[in-house]
Amino acid sequence: MNVDSIIKFIILIGIIQGLIFNLFLFFSRRKFDNSIKYLNVVVLCLSLNNVREFVFDGDYFNDTFIYFYLSFPWHFLVVPIFYAFLIYYLRVSNKLPSFLKLTYSIFGIETLIRINIIVFTNNLDGLFAEYIIIEEMINAVYSIFIFYKIIKLIFFDDNALERIYKFDNIEWIKNILKFGFFLMVLWIFAVIYYSFTRNAVVYDPLKVLYSILIYWLGYQSLIHSKILNDRIFLRDYVENSKEDLDKNLKRAVLNERNNFHDKHKITFQNIENHIIDKHRYLDPLFSLEKLSEEQNISVSVLSKIINNYSSYNFSDYVNSLRIEQAKKLLSDDSFDQYTIVAIGLESGFNSKSTFYTAFKKFTSQTPSIYRELNS
Repeated sequence: MNVDSIIKFIILIGIIQGLIFNLFLFFSRRKFDNSIKYLNVVVLCLSLNNVREFVFDGDYFNDTFIYFYLSFPWHFLVVPIFYAFLIYYLRVSNKLPSFLKLTYSIFGIETLIRINIIVFTNNLDGLFAEYIIIEEMINAVYSIFIFYKIIKLIFFDDNALERIYKFDNIEWIKNILKFGFFLMVLWIFAVIYYSFTRNAVVYDPLKVLYSILIYWLGYQSLIHSKILNDRIFLRDYVENSKEDLDKNLKRAVLNERNNFHDKHKITFQNIENHIIDKHRYLDPLFSLEKLSEEQNISVSVLSKIINNYSSYNFSDYVNSLRIEQAKKLLSDDSFDQYTIVAIGLESGFNSKSTFYTAFKKFTSQTPSIYRELNS
C-alpha cells in the first residue's frame, strides 16, 4: 500500500466516522441543545469537505457530480460554526454575535461564484483555479479573525467562563484549539504554497488531520456536552431538593453510627451537620485543612475525632457521604437518562476513576450494576 492509498484510507475512515456521528444524532430520540446541533454541523462540514476531496481525487463519479461537490466550500464554515458551538456550550450568551451571520452570506456568495464559473466556463484548470486562490485568502483572513475571537474567549476571558468552570475545566477545548491553531498555520501555508505552485498535493496533510479532528470533535465534544448538560440538571435538582436529600443522607449515616458517650460526641455531630447541611462533601476540592479552618479546630484533633466516630479516615468519611448521595440518584428512575459519570461528578468526585473506585469500595458493586439492581 503506497502513501497515496494510506492517505485515502485515513480520509475515508474520517468520513465514515463523521457520517456515523451525524446519523446517531439525527436518529437519536434524545433532544439535544443548540451546542450539540452546531457541533453536528461542524463535523458534517468536515466530513463533506473530505467527501469532496475523496471523490475528486479518486475520480469516482462523472464530471457533473464532481463539479457539484466543488461548488460548496464546506471547510469555510468549520471555524465560525465551532465558535457558535462554544457560545452555547459555555453558556456565554443565548444568542450568537451578529458578525457570525456574515458567515452564511459569504458562504452563499462563494457557492454562487463557484457554480457560475463551473457552469458557464467549465474551466477548472484556469479561471476556477485562479478564483480558488483569491477565495482561500479571503477565507483565511476571516477564519483568523474568528479564531482570534475564540482564543480571546477561552484563554483570556475568565469572567465569561465563570459559570462553566463549576462543571468543566474546559482543558479538552483548549487542547482542541491548540490542534486547531496548528491546522490554521498549516492551512495558511498551503494557501500560500498553492498560489505560487498550483500544486494541490500540499493540502493532503490537511485532509488527514481533518479526519483526526472529526473523531476528536465527534467523540470528545459529544461526551463532554452530555456530561455537562446532565450535571447542570443534577445541580439544579440538588439545589431545589436540599432539604429532602439532607434528611435522607443524615438518616443513612446515623444508621451506621454507634451511640457516643464522651465529650467529643457533640463536636463530631456538629462537624457532620456542617458537612451535610452546607453540602461541603459535594466540593471535589474539600479537604481536612479547609474543614479545620471552617470549624476552628486543629487538623490533628479534627482527624482524630473523625477517625474515632466515623470509623473512617477523613477522605473515606467524605467519600462515604458522596456515595450515599450517588446511590440516591442512581436508584431514582427519574435519572435513568443521565450518565453515571455526571452523577458521580455531581456527588463530589473529581473524576470517573475515583468515583468508580470509591463506589466499589463502599458497596462492593460498580455504579452500573447498582443502578441496574436498584432502579
